[in-house]
Amino acid sequence: MKASEFLKQYEERKKREAQDEQEEHREHSLQENARERAKNPRSLNAGTAYDWEELEAYQKELDRMEREGPGAPGNRSSGE
Repeated sequence: MKASEFLKQYEERKKREAQDEQEEHREHSLQENARERAKNPRSLNAGTAYDWEELEAYQKELDRMEREGPGAPGNRSSGE
């Protein structure tokens, strides 16, 4: 093994160890948890009942448009 290869492997190993250590010491506060949820939303968990009804209707409309296309007879925005 060449010295340059050894140094490269050593530096990579040290870099991985430093990253692992940072993750271990990561802050586990409410603020950090909220920041993680904002960065990686899994699902919505807020809103009023009316918001949820509108969201469900919107998702149904999107599903219908994917199946039938935007110019389908059930489309309200077709100008009829």
